Amino acid sequence: MTESRTVLALPPRADDQPRTGSRPAAVLLVLALSTFVIVVMQSLVMPILPSLADSLNVSMSGVSWVLTVNLLSAAVFTPILGSLGDALGRRRVLLATLGLVTLGSVLVASSHTLAIVLVGRALQGMGFAAMPLAIGIVRSIFPAHRVSSSLALLSALSGIGAGAGLLFSGLMTKAGVTAQGMFWISAAATAVGALGVAALIRLPEKARSFTVDVWGALTLAGGLVCVVLGINRGPIWGWGSGRVLGLFAGGLVLLAAWVFVERRVREPLVDMTMMRNPVVLGANVTGFFAGAGMFGAFVLMLQYVQTPSRFGYGFGVDALGAGLTLLPLTAGTLTAAVLAATLIRRVGPKWSLAAGMVVAAGTFAFLVGFHGQHWQFYVAAGLLGLGLGLSFGAMPALLNTAVTPERTSVANSINSTLRSIGGSIGTAIATAVLAATTIPGTTLPTADAYVTALWVGGGICLLAFLAAVVVPYRHRAHTRTAQGAV
Repeated sequence: MTESRTVLALPPRADDQPRTGSRPAAVLLVLALSTFVIVVMQSLVMPILPSLADSLNVSMSGVSWVLTVNLLSAAVFTPILGSLGDALGRRRVLLATLGLVTLGSVLVASSHTLAIVLVGRALQGMGFAAMPLAIGIVRSIFPAHRVSSSLALLSALSGIGAGAGLLFSGLMTKAGVTAQGMFWISAAATAVGALGVAALIRLPEKARSFTVDVWGALTLAGGLVCVVLGINRGPIWGWGSGRVLGLFAGGLVLLAAWVFVERRVREPLVDMTMMRNPVVLGANVTGFFAGAGMFGAFVLMLQYVQTPSRFGYGFGVDALGAGLTLLPLTAGTLTAAVLAATLIRRVGPKWSLAAGMVVAAGTFAFLVGFHGQHWQFYVAAGLLGLGLGLSFGAMPALLNTAVTPERTSVANSINSTLRSIGGSIGTAIATAVLAATTIPGTTLPTADAYVTALWVGGGICLLAFLAAVVVPYRHRAHTRTAQGAV
């Protein structure tokens, strides 16, 4: 019997029952707003980097640290804040997180010094922990039959946020709003989210006594910083440079040290027994490949449609046009949220996750054969949204079948971090494939380079599909066990 089924067979405790002090609809609304705004905030930066560089009086190489620092902060603080949420109370930690994100937005909006802006972006990066914390809150408050559909909706909105950020940035730029002005809007939105959490979420949480796993936190943070920094700076410093290779080597050593520490301390930051659970392990491997494939698709689609048509391909659209190209992603993802909830209920989250990866792989295959007309990218964006919603909407539900309620946030935060790292690697792979074959006399990739990159992305999605299929989850067995425990 797998560990996941043993966990599910435990009789429900009184403190594991859904809370009745909060209105689920209001809670879902405020959590959706908070997580959606944070994802939008991260993606709106990419189109405005040139104007941000001008306002800060720095080079494009210098301003690129605005993205790098944000990714580093997200990688480090998502698992740490998820673990703290499980220990101290998710509502408390979510409020603190939203407060820090709001402060970060204010710093970015009000400063004209790169160092202060980077501090602000580091604080904003903590916002990635909001989703794992929100998942834990939903599992604590909502009736069991509403948890899967609510998580699917939250995940769908998170996926939509990436495209919405690009569209929002384009619209605000057209309207004459400065980069700093956009961050003032972001600060106001996250502040509203924090007020909503404080006013609407009633969760009787008691902080349990725990010992801070200092060495676990330091080795995990150091390892993730080295790996993410190496991936992010590889295209700039050179993949074979001593700095990048040193970062990767240092990251592997520190992460190995982290595993060593976590297996020996009394109260680890992340329980290695949980991480070895076959369902958790399978969901994390799938999440890593899913992030690599899907986030790589964003890069390929956006760069292709913005390439001037005089080079033999592309449509020469601006940042707003690129954002509009991804608009069907919204419809696809919202449709998938409804489908995912139904699939999870009938056949289990494993098969919704696998179906999403098949659709994602099919999106790449579609673009390989059809990329000569702009409307074809609208179709591809809708398909990508469908795949993203089916897979990312099912992943929290799958994890929740294998972990006890008190470990919900840390389990989902590790999964979120792996998806983010996978996304960074997928983006780096797509960029490297495009850079390998360029049009003579330019730095632009050839049309054939895009086709090759699309095949690679589709292959990565198929790896995610295979990882999902082998997850040892049986829906009928789970249903019988859960019913027998009630």
